[in-house]
Amino acid sequence: MEVINSTPYAMERVVIFDKQGNETLLVAIKATYDFFPGTTQLAAVQTPIVHADEYLGDELTTSIRVASDLLPTRPTTGVTVFGNAVSTEGPVTSMQVGVRVGDLTRLAIVKGDRLGFGQINHPQPFETLPLIWENSFGGFDSSNSNPSKHDALQDNPIGKGFVASASKLSLDEIPLPNIEDPDALLEGARRGGRAVGFGPIPPAWLARRQYAGTYDDHWQKERMPLLPEDFDDRFLQCAPATLTASQYLSGKESITLLGMTEEGKLSFDLNAAPPTIGLTFHKTGRLSQPSLESIHIDAKARNVQLTWKSAINIQGHIESLKTIEARVL
Repeated sequence: MEVINSTPYAMERVVIFDKQGNETLLVAIKATYDFFPGTTQLAAVQTPIVHADEYLGDELTTSIRVASDLLPTRPTTGVTVFGNAVSTEGPVTSMQVGVRVGDLTRLAIVKGDRLGFGQINHPQPFETLPLIWENSFGGFDSSNSNPSKHDALQDNPIGKGFVASASKLSLDEIPLPNIEDPDALLEGARRGGRAVGFGPIPPAWLARRQYAGTYDDHWQKERMPLLPEDFDDRFLQCAPATLTASQYLSGKESITLLGMTEEGKLSFDLNAAPPTIGLTFHKTGRLSQPSLESIHIDAKARNVQLTWKSAINIQGHIESLKTIEARVL
């Protein structure tokens, strides 16, 4: 099998089994564009395909920096952002940040460090602050000596400010979240607060776990190693809900970043050239139009990465597959 990449983008291909057990060719193509006020430019160095989720540290206690590109196809386009809150006014105690991609919008309030609920209205000044899940509302409270009383915020078990109902924590020693939802500000211990973020959601968190399906005795006896019958493709979507589109985006959207760059507010238009994939078999050929399933904005590196993907059923034809070629339309 010969793989020909005639695009300026990064490309990878793997063969997987779909939910029905069919041999499926998965082709991922990723384009990286540097962004500037008002425009983008194809990056001189293209970001490689990511084979597995890349965490900032330990998988259980840190955020995903960038998600895998080689999961089966996601059902719609998701948007994720990696970056900092950046003050353009010197030290501040709070500021607004946000992102808009086409019709998708996510806003948040960023506040300086606060230790204990007595300091809830007195954040410390800051100039930059990482926009990661560790700084958002959430957390795991294991302070009670009885393990059955341990609890976590299932939407963000690595965050700050969560207090279990049977907690033994001192309310004056709990780090409070830096990133808050403007529609659900933290008001006190177990009052208000909601997890809000811009980065990828790990697979074990509730937002994705609820779609993973049932791995019981029936699955072990009748389905394993295939996915369970009640597996939902929404499990594969790692973007926060407010940054998940209802359909696939085009790659021609307008993007605005608020409070994430030295400009304060920065807008630019995507104008990505979409790829197409051609397969050549022993006697036939086939074309596939990949779907844009991921837009990842690295506000620190000032680039945007667009990943298209095709899942092509090649059951019974893998031996006759001669070439895979990607081209730009």
